Amino acid sequence: MNKVIVSMILLTTSTLCLVYAPKVAGNIINLIVSNTNYSHDLTIFLNIALLFGLYFVGNLLKLPSNRFMIFIGEKIAHNLRMELFDKIDVIDSKFLQQNSKGHIFSRLNNDLMNIREFVTIHISEIFAQFLSIIFVIILILTTDWRLSLIYLVTLPIYIACFYLCDVKSKKPYENHQKQLGRMMSYFERSLNNRNQYHEKGFEKINEIVSNHFIKSRNISNVLLPITTFLTNISNITVYIIGFYFLVSNEIQLGTLLAVILYGQMLTNPLKKVSASITSLETSFSSIKRIFEIIEYQDNE
Repeated sequence: MNKVIVSMILLTTSTLCLVYAPKVAGNIINLIVSNTNYSHDLTIFLNIALLFGLYFVGNLLKLPSNRFMIFIGEKIAHNLRMELFDKIDVIDSKFLQQNSKGHIFSRLNNDLMNIREFVTIHISEIFAQFLSIIFVIILILTTDWRLSLIYLVTLPIYIACFYLCDVKSKKPYENHQKQLGRMMSYFERSLNNRNQYHEKGFEKINEIVSNHFIKSRNISNVLLPITTFLTNISNITVYIIGFYFLVSNEIQLGTLLAVILYGQMLTNPLKKVSASITSLETSFSSIKRIFEIIEYQDNE
């Protein structure tokens, strides 16, 4: 638990440093543009040093956090394996009738590996991305609220797309994991009795697994092109309006640059989440399947 808290603190500090950096970069450009004798201005060099320090510290703090999450992921997988072994050791015949050995082996192997990957990689990444979005929204509004509204207007559309994709793809992902268990069960029975099972039976199961895989990925893969399209539209709109404000002397060059950088930092986490939606859905499906065994025993 202590390692989780330390890891989250490091990630929060790292994200805050990286998010504040564009604000400093914008200030540097504004100072250079407004100061004809900028080469002798100590404030500019202090801001440059601060900018490099923020990027250095922000990226450096990610290293121990990643190491902690690797340890935590393996520790959770280890504890789940031990708990599942204890449960299966006392499992009753009713559960075995409802779930073949292949389904159980699939949960012990594939699902546990998916959960370990989820804890090791995706939890810290999702936490950092959500923190980044919150910090960016605060800072972009204080930088220029007019241009920031262009990016913020697209956020509800992103959220709606994520929700619809999650609702539509959840069942296909669960079915795919379930059919993988059937396939492993077929392998297990085929090895025990090779004369009873034949190629056509396996071909049918293999086709079902492929169909569920394609269906689940087709739904989740729609999300990335949509987020990319929204990102491009918002960026182009900010460029055009920002250039107009710049020509009209309603905004400084450094402020416009900071807004553009914040816009990228706002949309990049959303694109990363949409790109990793496949891994997330697979992980959630695996977690559900693992706890079906644990909760089944707890309800007895």
